[in-house]
Amino acid sequence: MASRKRLLVLCLDVDDDLGQKARVRGPVVGRKKVLEAASKLGVADPEDSDVNTLFEAIRFSDALKKDNDVEVVALTGSKKLGYSADSNIVKQLEKVAHDFKPEACVLVSDGASDERVLPLIQSRIKIDSVKTVTVKQTKELEKTYFVILDKLKDPHFARVVFGIPGIGLLLYFLMGDLGVRIFVGLLGAYLIAKGVGIEDFILRKTADARFSMSNARFIFYFAAAPLFIAALWLAVSKFSAMQHAGETNVAKLAAWALKDLLLLLPSAVLLLVAGGALNAANEKKTYDLPKYAVYVALVFLFWLIFNNAADWVLGTLAFSDLFYSILLGVVAVYLLVRLAKEFKTRFIAGMHLEGKEVYTEIGSFVGKVASFDKDRDSIIIKTETGQRFDLDFDHISNIGDTIVVRY
Repeated sequence: MASRKRLLVLCLDVDDDLGQKARVRGPVVGRKKVLEAASKLGVADPEDSDVNTLFEAIRFSDALKKDNDVEVVALTGSKKLGYSADSNIVKQLEKVAHDFKPEACVLVSDGASDERVLPLIQSRIKIDSVKTVTVKQTKELEKTYFVILDKLKDPHFARVVFGIPGIGLLLYFLMGDLGVRIFVGLLGAYLIAKGVGIEDFILRKTADARFSMSNARFIFYFAAAPLFIAALWLAVSKFSAMQHAGETNVAKLAAWALKDLLLLLPSAVLLLVAGGALNAANEKKTYDLPKYAVYVALVFLFWLIFNNAADWVLGTLAFSDLFYSILLGVVAVYLLVRLAKEFKTRFIAGMHLEGKEVYTEIGSFVGKVASFDKDRDSIIIKTETGQRFDLDFDHISNIGDTIVVRY
């Protein structure tokens, strides 16, 4: 007869609805306690999808008990989401794993927001299955209405649905028809940033950044903010002045505005880069410094391209000169990127990371470094259960006798 497997059935409440609405603190361990928690949350907010997920976790654990030793558990995060929620879930998961010592787990989820923390779970417990709960509705129109209403409470959707039209109305109030043009231009820039992933990159970086007076970067960020504002103001003023001077060609108006924008914008961006480089040096991340050299080169490349493009539109630069400046700039940056990557790879290889223990910033043991991937700029971590996963160098907070990482 095959031995029974020790399984955890995990239900995640990332935004801590159990704590906020039902006053239930995680982790909630055991069928009886999870059932009570689901009932309390159902009474507090019958429309919350976590209610269905909790009941499904109970049902699924009952089905697995015939052939396995099963424990059903609900883990709670934080209403702040992000790092705060992740750290709470990790602490609770490690406590439950220490007490129950599972061989594997099954994740019962209500959607992508829960599945986002999959790497945190996989680095600690083997995941055998992920089950997504979908609530059935007969009144599709009513369902759509409430889904939209609920989504509008999400800050991500709120800033798009309310923020973008709000900016448009404010610009029109302040600048009239010129404000509409500026809004359309900004909207176009936003859509491009959204399409190529720049928005996600910026949000990810700002979410990871820790703004405090003790952080060296803060001074540079603080100094860069007025430069950004001044650069935008110069561009708008130039656009308005040239329009009042009788210029009607939209391309030339944009070129004049762009040239004034580029007077201060590169300086503001370079201040941000300098802040990041200084912070990396303070944290002894010498291997990261070549990255900031590349950023500086990119700033100068974009300045060169857009400034020359504006001159070409205004008729003060030949197209051949514009083409050659772009070509030489791209080649120079490409070579610098290759050199920076080679330096970083050699530097990390010389640090002999293999075998070092890896911990999270909250002191949780993750595993040991098995090797590092030169092509993907990541370290390969082997957990206590024998699982391997890769983690980008950007997630490394500190390297010493041990390695500290953040998720």
